[in-house]
Amino acid sequence: MKKISIIGFGAITHMLLNRLNEHDPEKRVVIDYIMVRKDRLSTAKRELADKIKVSSSINLLIQNKPDLIVECAGQNAVKEYGPKILRSGINFMIISTGALVDKKFYDDLIFTAKEKNSKIIIPSGAIAGIDGLGSLKKGGLKNVRYISTKPPIAWRGTPAEKNFDLDNIKKPTSLFKGTASKAAELFPKNANLAATVALAGVGMQKTEVELVADPTVSPNNIGSIQAEGEFGSLKIECRSLPAPNNPKTSASTALSLTYAILKNQETLVI
Repeated sequence: MKKISIIGFGAITHMLLNRLNEHDPEKRVVIDYIMVRKDRLSTAKRELADKIKVSSSINLLIQNKPDLIVECAGQNAVKEYGPKILRSGINFMIISTGALVDKKFYDDLIFTAKEKNSKIIIPSGAIAGIDGLGSLKKGGLKNVRYISTKPPIAWRGTPAEKNFDLDNIKKPTSLFKGTASKAAELFPKNANLAATVALAGVGMQKTEVELVADPTVSPNNIGSIQAEGEFGSLKIECRSLPAPNNPKTSASTALSLTYAILKNQETLVI
C-alpha cells in the first residue's frame, strides 16, 4: 500500500480523489492527509466527512511520512513547501511546473533531492507526447515549439486582459510569443505545460511558446507540440475539456495525476 498526501483542495484535487476511487478499488493507494489553507479547514473537514484527515500544516504531513506528497495548489506552494518536503526524504509530485522557471530554485531543488535521495516527479499534465519528446532528446533535439490555445474566457485574470478585449475576440488571436520561461512567469496559471514541455525537451530558454485565444475551440483547451530532432520529428495535439469550476486548467491534468500515481502500482507498466 502506498500512502499519499495532497497539497490543495481545488478543482484538480476533487477530480483526482474521484478518479482514484474509481480506478483503485483495491486501495493500493491511500490518501492520508490533504493540506488546505487555514480559512478552508472547516469547509474541507465538512466535505470530506472524516474520510481523509485535513491539516493546514506542512510539518504534520511530513511527520506522517507519506511515500509521496502531491502538489495541486499552484507555483507558490511548490516554492514554499518543495524544499522542506525533499529535505525530509519524501518524493514530491509537481503539477505547477512554472515554479521551476527560477533557475536558482530549480538547481537548489535538484541538489536537495539528490542529497536526500528523494524524487521530483512531474506528470505529463494536459498534454501528450512527453515520452516521445524525451526519446528524441536522447538522440539530439534541434527545436521545440509549444502552442496553447484556449477560449478567451480562460485568459481572464492574466496579462492578456490588459492588452486585449477578451470578450470581443472573434477569431484566433495570438496573446504571447516567447520563451517557455517568460510564458510561465507571465501566465503562471495558464502556462505550466509550457514549463513541462521545456523540462522534457530543450530547456526553458530554447523552447518556443505561443499562447492563443480562440473562441472557436470552446469548450476545449488545446495543447500542441512540434519538435525536430536528429532522428525524427514529433507533432501532436491534445484537446481537453476544462476542469470543473476552473477554465484555466484542463480536466486531463487530474487524469494525468491519477495515471502517474497509480502507474507503478500496476503489474504491467507502460
